[in-house]
Amino acid sequence: MKKIVTHINPDLDAATSVWLIKRFLPGWEEAEIIFHPIGETIDGQPADSNPDILYVDTGLGELDHHQTGEYLSAAKLCFDYLKAKRKGEKLSLLDEQALSEIVDVVTQVDNARDLDWEEVNIPRYDFYLHNLIKGIRGLAGSDQEAMEYGLKGLDAVFNNVKNRIRAEEELKEGIEFDTLWGKALAVESGNQEVTWEGEKKGYCLVVRKDPETGAVRIYARYDRDVDLTNAYDKFRKMDPESEWFLHATKKILLNESRCREMRPTKLTLNQIIEVLRK
Repeated sequence: MKKIVTHINPDLDAATSVWLIKRFLPGWEEAEIIFHPIGETIDGQPADSNPDILYVDTGLGELDHHQTGEYLSAAKLCFDYLKAKRKGEKLSLLDEQALSEIVDVVTQVDNARDLDWEEVNIPRYDFYLHNLIKGIRGLAGSDQEAMEYGLKGLDAVFNNVKNRIRAEEELKEGIEFDTLWGKALAVESGNQEVTWEGEKKGYCLVVRKDPETGAVRIYARYDRDVDLTNAYDKFRKMDPESEWFLHATKKILLNESRCREMRPTKLTLNQIIEVLRK
């Protein structure tokens, strides 16, 4: 049976290295994960002497970086390794871009580089994946528990990053229009990240209409003086059979809920835009 060996008390770099091998290197999906003191091998043999054993972030072999002072991570070494080993089975462009971004962040974290020190002092920093893995270890969780949490967390991060990359491309196909509060964008997409990405790019509000269900979500930035009450009233009159929810802040207007079923609107994206347009 194939084995992936990493160090005891695994951190984000160790978890990402294991995750990359198990998720993206053909033939290693069912490999056993072994935790061993850092720098040592499980059989006393050199780290790369057995093709069925991969040492990641430990062992001082090909996939360890502790023997060098270069700006590296085991995750970066594993990413390059699996791309070379996949041969004809290339990663999709989307997967490779997403993995590259993940590896860049892991390398920054592992080398304590490019930190925003003000952000580090904000409580939300404790919610970041590398700190959550550390927290599990601090709760006396086993190495296996910390690793399983890291693997699942990285699956979620990978999904989020791909959705963000897709959203960035979908925004380019959106319809930009003027409102009383500034530039807005409307997009037909089933990708929930579209609204968030649009807000990040500076639009005062973003409209997303799901092409499959017809449902609409409208989100406005918290720092803009947006009030969607008038739009809420007009949509209800124009399409009385649909359901709408206006958030108490007046900055979120939903025709779709993740918590209960709502009747989607029959209004087209252009009709939505006309109501919101200045």
